[in-house]
Amino acid sequence: MLKYIKQGWNAAVQQPFVVVTLFLYRFAWGFLLYEIVKSVVIPLQYRYPGEAAPERVKLFLAEAQFQLFKTDLVHPYLWLLLGLLLVKMLLTPLFNSAVCYSLEHTRLNYGYRFFKGMKELAKPFYLIYLVQLIAVLTPLYWLLPAIARSVEQAQSYQELLLHGLPWVAGWIMYSSLIKILLLYIQLAFTCSIPWTRALTCLLRSFLLAVGTALSLWGIGLLVGAAVLTTVFLWAGFWALVIYQLFRFVESFLSVWRITAQHQLLTDRAA
Repeated sequence: MLKYIKQGWNAAVQQPFVVVTLFLYRFAWGFLLYEIVKSVVIPLQYRYPGEAAPERVKLFLAEAQFQLFKTDLVHPYLWLLLGLLLVKMLLTPLFNSAVCYSLEHTRLNYGYRFFKGMKELAKPFYLIYLVQLIAVLTPLYWLLPAIARSVEQAQSYQELLLHGLPWVAGWIMYSSLIKILLLYIQLAFTCSIPWTRALTCLLRSFLLAVGTALSLWGIGLLVGAAVLTTVFLWAGFWALVIYQLFRFVESFLSVWRITAQHQLLTDRAA
């Protein structure tokens, strides 16, 4: 396992264009969402009467409830968020195809192979992404009612966690396994390997693949926890700088997770 983690690191280091592009992509999305939230929250802050006037606070909350549920004031924002979600869903397979293609065709120019991957692999990656959405979202049809019943029946937060957490944890584990399985199919298209051969490789090295994924996920979790702790304890300009650097590290970790599995597949499927 350490072998593929190390090889994945070396391969990820050799993908500066991919890492920087993913960082800029995520930064742009974060900035856009921030501006949208700011355009909504700041006007509300000006209208909020403050805790010094409790009667006005009650009136403010009553008016907000009326505006949300009895008028179409929130509809433009919902449509905007839905549109952004659809755009992100359209871009995700393109970026996935570009990243995977860049890992396999390292002899080509950085930018050329990135955009060539979008052109060459867009169709199969869109299909794989659609399968992933169906596979991941379908269990929610049964999961959400089960969680709703747990919320209704729970007498305390501890009881709610005891009954609801296993359902959520099970769905997260299931979704992660689906993503790993479909990642191997994506890599199979990239490496010109039959997808059945890639899945056979995954099944034979299942514990190794899952262990590698969990290890890198754990590294990302530790780094993220350290950064968030620093941001909360050390608020200010430098906290913002550290958070943006974390976004860059997060992009590198995303590529590292893929390169590690790519190294495992090419080694075991050879």
